[in-house]
Amino acid sequence: MRQLHQQCIAALVWAISFAASAAVNDIYPTDFVALPAGSVNVTIYSAHQKIRGPYTDGIRTVAGEASVNQLALRASRIFPAGENQQYAWTPVAVLSYADVNTNTDLDARLAKNISGMGDLRLGSAFWFHIDRANRTYGLVSLLVSFPTADYNTSRTLNIAENRMRYVLSAGWMQPIGGKWLIDISPEVAVYGEDDRYLGTQVRTQDTSYALTSYLRYRQSDVLQFYGGAQINRGGATQVGGVEITGAPNNTRMYLGSLFFTSPKQQWQLRYSRDVQIDNGLRSEGEVSLRYLFSFD
Repeated sequence: MRQLHQQCIAALVWAISFAASAAVNDIYPTDFVALPAGSVNVTIYSAHQKIRGPYTDGIRTVAGEASVNQLALRASRIFPAGENQQYAWTPVAVLSYADVNTNTDLDARLAKNISGMGDLRLGSAFWFHIDRANRTYGLVSLLVSFPTADYNTSRTLNIAENRMRYVLSAGWMQPIGGKWLIDISPEVAVYGEDDRYLGTQVRTQDTSYALTSYLRYRQSDVLQFYGGAQINRGGATQVGGVEITGAPNNTRMYLGSLFFTSPKQQWQLRYSRDVQIDNGLRSEGEVSLRYLFSFD
């Protein structure tokens, strides 16, 4: 029983590296805008998150707490496609770094502090609808995570994953009258096996699903405000074929603002928090700052 309890905590703490059961692709407003062909887009993310749990069937079973600091760098370039360049596509590369600190209640077979690089993510997005005049865009994307970062098989908490991960998502941005716009993004994530979990065990995860949406208000050409929500389903975890954690089934809310310091530079400040969760670790609050710039 004690061994199972430790494995449960370990599997839950493993979810810390996924920002406490959030969608694998962290969507922000304006992510679906297709820049002019030839543009290079560079985005820098910084986030601080507080996590509590784990929860089982909506009840907190362990007084665990953790803080996570994350940095990420994403780069892409827009290429035209189709006749009259009515479509566009972009290759995408993402590198990340995380620092995690846990309290003693989550100190079962894991280090209390761990930091390091995350796995390399590569992918591509294709815009099947571009209407710049009316600010309407639609795209599909595929992002693949490769097990490139350092992975310690004797430790339950790692920044790296030691597995492949495939994330298929779509996005639609649409004005809904006046100065209001809506962004909607469904996501499906499929996970490979970690066959070196704690040395010899095999850890698997069910397919997970997410739906993210934002409602934005364009106060001016340089300032916007938004609120949003994200629903996560699926993603239960197994170790050695035995289910250790059920699906998180969590709901997350967002509030934020974005500011253009120039037509090619954008800042976003966002706060998010889980308002409901069934299983796993709950985000008690995350503050993120994102800086985006583009050049020809």
